[in-house]
Parts: sequence; C-alpha cells; structure tokens
Amino acid sequence: MLAMIDHLESRRLFAAPAVVAVTLAGTAGQLTGIVLTFAMPLDPASAQNVNAYSISKRVKGEESSVGPVDTGSGGSTRSVRFSSAVYDPATQSVTLTPADAFDLGRRFKRLRVLGGGTNAVRDAAGVPIDGNGDGQPGGHAIIHSRILRGPGFIFREADGDRARLRLAGRGTLRVWSDARRNIAPVVFLFGTDPQRSSLTGNVVRNRRGGDGVVTLRQISGTSLAAVPLLNNPAFRVEVVNP
Repeated sequence: MLAMIDHLESRRLFAAPAVVAVTLAGTAGQLTGIVLTFAMPLDPASAQNVNAYSISKRVKGEESSVGPVDTGSGGSTRSVRFSSAVYDPATQSVTLTPADAFDLGRRFKRLRVLGGGTNAVRDAAGVPIDGNGDGQPGGHAIIHSRILRGPGFIFREADGDRARLRLAGRGTLRVWSDARRNIAPVVFLFGTDPQRSSLTGNVVRNRRGGDGVVTLRQISGTSLAAVPLLNNPAFRVEVVNP
C-alpha cells in the first residue's frame, strides 16, 4: 500500500498543469480576447469547441455554466459566452473571443477548461487533458483568479520568491493572477501619465530554493508610463504591450 501511495504522489508531483499561461487582449475594463497556452499539442477539433471553456464570476456554493455576458452591475448573469475558439498548433494556444467585451474584475473570477465529458479538450493523441494535474487524463482545469486594483501588487511564486510591484504617480494597477500561483500574473496600467507615472519592483529570493527571478506573463499600457521594471533583471516579462 505504501508503494502505491508513493507512486501516486510522485505522479502528482511531476504532472504538468494543462494550462501554463494566460494572455489577455484589450484593456482591463474591456477584455476582447483570452489566449490560453497549453503544456501539450491539442486535437484541433476539441480545442476549438467553445463549449469547452467558461469564464465566470465565482459565486460561493454555486456552479457557473456558459451563458451570456452581462456587464451591468445589477445583472444576474455571471458567465462569458465565446463567439469563437481558435487553436494555433505552433504555440499550443487557444484564442477565445468573447461575444462581447467584458470587465476583468467584474467577470474574470474563474476560468474552467473541460477535461471530461463530451466537450472535453483532448491532446493530439485524442486523450482528454489532465486538467487538474493529478497525473490522470480527464480532470477539468479550474483556475481561480485573484483580481487586484491599486497602486501596488505583492505576489509569491511557487518557488517561494516574493515580488512587490509599485506604481508611483497617477493611475492604478489592475492585475489578474492565479490564486494557486501556477500561472504568471497579467498586469494592466490604468489611468497613468507618461510624465508622472512609474512602475518599479523588487524581488526577495527564497533562500530554500528560489532563483531570485519572477515571471510576469504580460504588462499592458507601457507607453502610458515609465516602466523601469522592464530593465530589472529580477523580473522576466514575457509579453509587453504599449
């Protein structure tokens, strides 16, 4: 029995999450696209099925399903409907286009990619993705978001390195991040001034295994502020949008 438990545990440790990166198009107030990068090549037909994906406002005790977008503050609808899902085999990514642009903080609380059932996303061999990273095919990938709006952002990577971002001057940061720290954050600069706003940051390395470098998936709005952070070797920024 002990050997079986050890085998299962090692399988969980080495299983890669299905979704490894999230990139956002548009602005924090009007998102027009979501790009999901996967850890493996996908079967195009299943990857381009819009019913495999759900982005929703998380409600305690309730499950969300795919439905129309409602960006009004008084609306009862919680989910985003997608008009298309386009798979790019070169980058192993799926671009989701919503039927209507939506607000990051108001709607993007939970991302779900189906790994089971008739709408499951499958890999190139036709096997359902291991969405929950337990080493077995068929689990859903469910990413709970941490949404922040303010002059600063503090986060910790899986290796324990701790990063602090600070926006001085006019404007705020609007940040999407994975609550479980498996996926690098996306940062929007909002209401900034090129002459009076500046984004800086620092990293505290975890001495028990950290490398002293943290990854930001994306910074958008860099033409509207000074961004010394981009020249800081402690930060790796994968996508820079003006």
